[in-house]
Amino acid sequence: MNYSKLKIKTAADIYQQKVQNNLHQQVKKLEKKKNYSFKNMLILANPYLTSTTSLYLHFKTKQPAKISYRVNSGKKIPVFKRTLYNPNGTYAKNHSYQLIGLISGQKNKITITATSKNGSKTTKTFTYKAPQLTGKEANHLKVNTGSSKQKLSSGLYAFLGDQNLKQRATYFVDNDGYVRAETPIINYNSLRLVQHNDQLYFAVNSNQIVKINRLGRMLKSYSTANQGYLIHHDFAVDNSGNIISLATSLKAKKQEKRVEDQVIKISNRTGKITRLIDFKELMPDLYKKAKSIETMSTNKGYHDVIHANTIQLLNHDQILISSRETSTIMKISDFETKPKLDYFISDDSVWKGISNYSNLVLKKENNFISQAGQHSVTYIPTSQSGVYYLEMFNNNSAIMHSRLSFKWKNYSGTGGYSVSKKYHSSYYKYLVNENTGSYQLVKKIKVPYSPFVGSVQSKDGNVIIDSGMNSKVLEYDQNGKLIKSFSTKGKVKFLYRVYKYDFENFYFKD
Repeated sequence: MNYSKLKIKTAADIYQQKVQNNLHQQVKKLEKKKNYSFKNMLILANPYLTSTTSLYLHFKTKQPAKISYRVNSGKKIPVFKRTLYNPNGTYAKNHSYQLIGLISGQKNKITITATSKNGSKTTKTFTYKAPQLTGKEANHLKVNTGSSKQKLSSGLYAFLGDQNLKQRATYFVDNDGYVRAETPIINYNSLRLVQHNDQLYFAVNSNQIVKINRLGRMLKSYSTANQGYLIHHDFAVDNSGNIISLATSLKAKKQEKRVEDQVIKISNRTGKITRLIDFKELMPDLYKKAKSIETMSTNKGYHDVIHANTIQLLNHDQILISSRETSTIMKISDFETKPKLDYFISDDSVWKGISNYSNLVLKKENNFISQAGQHSVTYIPTSQSGVYYLEMFNNNSAIMHSRLSFKWKNYSGTGGYSVSKKYHSSYYKYLVNENTGSYQLVKKIKVPYSPFVGSVQSKDGNVIIDSGMNSKVLEYDQNGKLIKSFSTKGKVKFLYRVYKYDFENFYFKD
């Protein structure tokens, strides 16, 4: 590969379409140079520059074969092994793959195995010393073992928004705490990784979302600033590959000093942006009441009335929005045509005296304290229409700068702006019943207190939790007992989100 003419100096240069097109042309030219076989395959080190320690493999086999591999990085490091996904079929003659799982700075012994339909196997072994991680994260995180004997869930933990890194990046950690891959980004956070078909969407900056394929090539870049928006916190991808994202209007930010209260749609095909929701238009009476200025967060000096931090797509043109500032989860229907507030999930004290919004609050079943300052709200459908679960990171933080007069009397035990052992955050799981207009708390796990940021995820019967301002990731069994925890080793304690991904039908076929 020849990078000299591309003048790549920063991560921003990597995610330019002309750069990616040039790299792809070089890869294709190299592939055509020879008739590469299993024994004499083309091997390139991270040709598209989107996965620091990865390798690109290209070859053909005479007979249809399934390809698997294992990485041995040293005596004390567990072997990493996977079966590779091939869109041409599990058994195929044409093969192109991206190998992840190599340990940076280590001499990795890689064994590739080709298995034919009759079970016969052929192997090829070579070594590769992978480069250092660009983010300068340690190869191995601090790991603590809990009391539960339950197995950890499958997949790789994706660490999003670790502010300790010198070069911003998303890195992928295995169940033993080893960093197995890294994707450099420009700034801000990756928000989340969304796999749609065999493509992966993620943010590389506050004004750019990219779409890459399983080989690491950026297929498309979606820019937002030149159309008047910045993205933040979260996005989703609809069935057509369009991006539905939380956003800040640059015009509203400049002229009205308000932020993080828009929802936009980015066309998968053209990249054109359509504004779907402006919460000031949807909830004008709230904006008349909530006039105070943010004084603590990165939005210091601005009106942050909604502070939307999660978006979930439902069926039939419906979405759920998590509003941290109001400690409310909002159900909105017809969001692409004529947005309508269906109901709120919150303590009813939040909405007393503002329009008729108290009538939208669902009834609370049982005796519990509603979520405060929640993040990472996830929708889990059931087989019954109108009945679903919600899980979230309940920060349990009493913070509302837009309405300084609000009294938190219904939120006993909530903490303030600073991390403290006096308080705790929680994993919350609600059962929501639209038919009865009610919600109830069905599961709770106490975790270290994080006043801002954090995430949760149910996977393989376990619960994965990121206590963001402790930079600690914890995986619990279904009974709330700790299996393992992982901590970053840097001095800065701020980890935006951690979700776990199998990368099934992308990198792997396991």
